[in-house]
Amino acid sequence: MVLVNIFVKKITVILFLFLSLFDLKATHIVGGEMTYKFLGNNQYRIRLDVYIDCINGSPEAIQSDATAIIGIFNGDTRNILSGYPINVSRTGPTRIQKTNYNCLKVTPNACVDHYVYETTVTLPPTKGGYYVSFQRCCRNGSITNIVAPGATGANYWAYIPNVNDVGFANTSAVYKELPPNFLCTNTALKFDHSATDADGDSLVYSLITPYLGADPNNPRPNNGNAGFLEKPPFTQLQWRNSYTFDDPIDGNPSMNIDPETGFLTLTPTRVGQFVVGISVKEFRKGKLINEVIRDYQFNVQSCVVDVVASFFAPKYVCGFTYQFQNLSSGAQRYHWDFGVSGTNADTSNTARPVFSFPGPGTYEVTLIAYKTTCADSFKAKVTVVEPNKPKLPRDTTLCDKVTMTLKTDIPGEDYRWSTGARTDSLVVSNAGTYILAVTNKTCTWYDTIIIAYDREKVDAKGDTLFCSYDDFTRIISTNMSSTTSFIWSNGETTPNITVNKPGKYKVTATSINKCISQDSAQIIQQSDVKVFVNDTQVCPGYSVTFSAISPDPTASFSWSNGASGKNMTTKIAGQYFVRAQVALCSARDTFILSNFPNELDLGNDLRFCNKIDTLITSPSNKFKSVVWNNEVTNTTYRLTKPGPLHITVVNSNGCIEKDSINVLLFPNPSLNLGPDTTLCLSEKPRLNAGPGMRRYLWNTGSQKQEIIAFDSGVYWVEIIDVEGCKSIDSVHIIKRKDLFPVDIYMPSAFTPNGDDLNDVYPNSQYKVEGAEYNVKLFNRWGEKLADFNNPTLNWDGKINGQDAPEGVYVYTITWVGCDNVRRTLYGDFLLLR
Repeated sequence: MVLVNIFVKKITVILFLFLSLFDLKATHIVGGEMTYKFLGNNQYRIRLDVYIDCINGSPEAIQSDATAIIGIFNGDTRNILSGYPINVSRTGPTRIQKTNYNCLKVTPNACVDHYVYETTVTLPPTKGGYYVSFQRCCRNGSITNIVAPGATGANYWAYIPNVNDVGFANTSAVYKELPPNFLCTNTALKFDHSATDADGDSLVYSLITPYLGADPNNPRPNNGNAGFLEKPPFTQLQWRNSYTFDDPIDGNPSMNIDPETGFLTLTPTRVGQFVVGISVKEFRKGKLINEVIRDYQFNVQSCVVDVVASFFAPKYVCGFTYQFQNLSSGAQRYHWDFGVSGTNADTSNTARPVFSFPGPGTYEVTLIAYKTTCADSFKAKVTVVEPNKPKLPRDTTLCDKVTMTLKTDIPGEDYRWSTGARTDSLVVSNAGTYILAVTNKTCTWYDTIIIAYDREKVDAKGDTLFCSYDDFTRIISTNMSSTTSFIWSNGETTPNITVNKPGKYKVTATSINKCISQDSAQIIQQSDVKVFVNDTQVCPGYSVTFSAISPDPTASFSWSNGASGKNMTTKIAGQYFVRAQVALCSARDTFILSNFPNELDLGNDLRFCNKIDTLITSPSNKFKSVVWNNEVTNTTYRLTKPGPLHITVVNSNGCIEKDSINVLLFPNPSLNLGPDTTLCLSEKPRLNAGPGMRRYLWNTGSQKQEIIAFDSGVYWVEIIDVEGCKSIDSVHIIKRKDLFPVDIYMPSAFTPNGDDLNDVYPNSQYKVEGAEYNVKLFNRWGEKLADFNNPTLNWDGKINGQDAPEGVYVYTITWVGCDNVRRTLYGDFLLLR
């Protein structure tokens, strides 16, 4: 009985420890954030806000967080400070009753409690500042948008910058409101998630990925036996499937936060629990100094809502008139108040009203949406910007291409010209359409100017150089279609004139824009052009420079190979021409560059079998010098090994020629018909000369790779391979009829009992290879048990894998003996066991 009690106590202790560990990592925390306030004398009041699921959260888990384990890390070394982490007690809870909807038929079952942990710490200025962190596991296991939520912890942290880096000690921004404790599907969320900053720092809002902390094995790390806190930089959690930091909840429209106002909007479309990260960054003199992160779980439920009021509110209304976009749902009627003070005429009961504001300013617009006895309201502030369009000069046409400065007459926050310029003025020198966009408070105003140049200049088309082979009469014409008058230097006033003698003809034209332009045409007659080049013959590959000869020193030259100038160099044989150009007149001469013919040809590659020893002679006796393989100077060359054979000669024209061939050495093909042998008269050995030969020739007259030796005698074969090399081999075949006994002994019994003695039948000693041999075995009813064509095959006394019964069995055997005589024998035998 004592042993039983001890056993029960052990089970109780183990179960208690298991439940305690489960409670410690229970998924009850739904969100939180870390902030701080500077108190003076290097002291900071640290505040941790934690939000608890008060429906699904385990009371034991909630009680286990009666104190929070908070660590502080050096921002430069990233190591935890001495004396940390510390335990901080909490106050609360405060039940979050905030909802986002006025006309709910049934309020969803959702409950969130708010706890606050506060402590004062002393942190003197230090390089890199400080990180303050609370790390806890685990999150709610039913969260939809992150991977392994039940095993994923949270890290609520803040950064305290070094006072020497930011000018004065920082107090973090603080969010003004808590989110609602639940959201409804297909119903708009409209929530002011802005923060205040005691230091007056600039605030910028965004959605981010929340951070991880702790794990299921160490849900409350204490840098001791309960695990270690993660050092900065901290790790962010992993999103599931298509969820991202800026699209963490299924919605249409999706979640969005205004970076300037912190106004959070969303119309969720899916029931579930979703983790969202919201950040407010603090900037001081343009420098980021801190970031406050709220990590929060939104519970989205399917609600029954009578009516929801909502509309799109632009931050700025550009101009006084604007049509509002109504986003309400479930409403039967509407009432708008556009926030104009001192009047009751600024209202409308239409769904999408168009309203003209009386002047610039900020107005609070209110929409009330009604359904039966329930109403919902939505308010938003809009800033109306007075129209202020820039004015550019009038469109203009200029006679000459001059620069012009375009400048706006109004100030703006941003300037954009159609050229890409971003200044308030623009210097232009080309015709075209110039558009200016001036932006103030996101409102953009435009003006356009068209600048044209009178580009129609007179062009006297008729500058002519008469060559000796040209006609002399020419028409000088102009290209102007809108000109009011023409005056030529010869007194004519028409657009086109006809001339028949050399000279300079000048024209003055006046356009319809009173723009004056002048041009002239020159008529010149030129004498003949002459050019000469001589033909040349050289050795192949030699460069030759040809020079053009012309009596006119002003002549320019162009060659048929693309060269220009007086000289042309080439090494390519062929026919060429040169053209000499003097002004517009030209002449051409053709010439030929040819090569002396080649005199060297070593011929085809040389092929040898087995060995090389031959004398090579120079292909010609006209060569002035001969060099073999760059080493032997002689008209002949003894060749003894394979490889490339090079020859360099100076031919009869003094040209160097080179040629080479490959000297190839191939081994004689391998051939072995085997040793001389003695066989039975009945055997028909096959003699094989080997595969892949180009030719086979046997002394029998056969030209096949393989023959059968039917008779005694000497057999020889000559083979020639694909390289032309050959080998010869022979074999002596002797056939005897008495080489082996011609009779076969068939035992009268066998004992297949596994003792390796007479275990098989007939265990023939027949030795004649390739001759006819067949044994058939039958039981006494004539059923065939075996049929062997090879003397090495025997019956093991089994039928279909089972032992055959003892008794008498019958055989027939047919064979051809060594004397080439066919015999047949019948008989019986006993199977004994």
